[in-house]
Amino acid sequence: MSKLLKMVFESPVNDPYILTVEHLFISIIFTIVVALIMMMVYRYCHDTLTYNKKFNVMLLMLSLITCVLLALIQNNPLLSLGVLGSLSICRIRTNTKDPRDLGFVFWALSIGIASAVGAFIAAFVSSIILAMIMIIFEMNRKHKNSITMIVRGQKQRLESVEHVFHELSRCAIQSKNVFEDHFEVVYEVDQDEINNKSILEVFNKMEGIQGVNVLASETQIV
Repeated sequence: MSKLLKMVFESPVNDPYILTVEHLFISIIFTIVVALIMMMVYRYCHDTLTYNKKFNVMLLMLSLITCVLLALIQNNPLLSLGVLGSLSICRIRTNTKDPRDLGFVFWALSIGIASAVGAFIAAFVSSIILAMIMIIFEMNRKHKNSITMIVRGQKQRLESVEHVFHELSRCAIQSKNVFEDHFEVVYEVDQDEINNKSILEVFNKMEGIQGVNVLASETQIV
């Protein structure tokens, strides 16, 4: 056990780490463990609409492949050029639903690179810190109980609609489009405000309103 701990925590990063099968086994196991943490964070940070299970599995594959590739090309310039030449012909055109997915790709690459060079402490600590940051931001976003309201109507009713929204204590305008004879405004409103003041009934009774749409900030598909 002490020998294993010494191999994990005392390996110099500047020298090749994966020189034996034992070292390769340790790097692969470490890559899988840290990549699983990343996969759980990815799942938590995405709702049912944006979550992509195949992409999540691909992150694990990317970490393992990166680790193995670096294990093959350590201190071997010929293999390095061969790997770079092979990767240069690959073109990835995957459309991501969430901009954060690109960050998860680089996270997966860093896990594989750190595991291949023996930087286990750096990989584990940085992954835990990044996971905590992502979870904290996601918790704050999920606790935000707001909805989006879209109101369309005749142009002369624009001031009346804006007055109704300004009476709410927690609301923010997202978009405002005024045309020749009609308008369209988009507001982000606290859900409790709408439930308590029955703002929908106010717009239904107001003449000149052509339509009111209410959109949840987090669309869930069950």
